[in-house]
Amino acid sequence: MTTLWRTVLSALQDPDAPGREATIARGAAALACKRAPAATVEDVLEIGLYEFGIVIERRTAQAALAAHRVTESDQER
Repeated sequence: MTTLWRTVLSALQDPDAPGREATIARGAAALACKRAPAATVEDVLEIGLYEFGIVIERRTAQAALAAHRVTESDQER
């Protein structure tokens, strides 16, 4: 299990975790991009809600998706 998923699982278990929403959004963005490379912010929001049970703010989802794409493109180099 990667560090991201350990952090996401920890945030899901601790409602008071610092940066909880951003952490969960990063996990939702990673999952959305794994399922469909052209994932949208809506995909991230749906994963947050239906799979993690968390309402993610649109701005947080956008930032997580953008950050994931940058990280993903850096890893391809």
